[in-house]
Amino acid sequence: FIQELVQDAYYKYDVLAKGKGIQLKTQITNGMPMVLGDIALIERVLQNLLDNAIKFTPEGGSISIDLCKKDNTIEVQVSDTGIGISNEQIPHVFERYQTHNRTNGEKETIGGIGLGLAIVKKILELHDTVPVVSSKLQEGAKFSFQLPVYG
Repeated sequence: FIQELVQDAYYKYDVLAKGKGIQLKTQITNGMPMVLGDIALIERVLQNLLDNAIKFTPEGGSISIDLCKKDNTIEVQVSDTGIGISNEQIPHVFERYQTHNRTNGEKETIGGIGLGLAIVKKILELHDTVPVVSSKLQEGAKFSFQLPVYG
């Protein structure tokens, strides 16, 4: 069950979030149907998204893991109130290696972000779905994906 997987991720990451002064919350409607997907791989997707959210959310921020039924799919959404992603970077967040512009115009690699999101994209492609990202700088980022309802 997807709600159990999300609850497990919540309990695992709540301690890490609290250690950084971040509030972790979840919104799950009771009675969510089962979804088609490899539990270990979807767990890895959640871990990578939550790792990034904790990494880029400052103290006093919040992270939310939400599930929502949409037609014959369940949407999983991880959102944060972190540093956000610029419009220029959004098309490249799922590439293996990313760069961003320093204030002086030089490019530098963003440590540790590119590989985790590349893995997320690959796993979701194996599930015939794609990750969707939206963000505003200094307001946070939202990553979501949909999995088909089983049966």
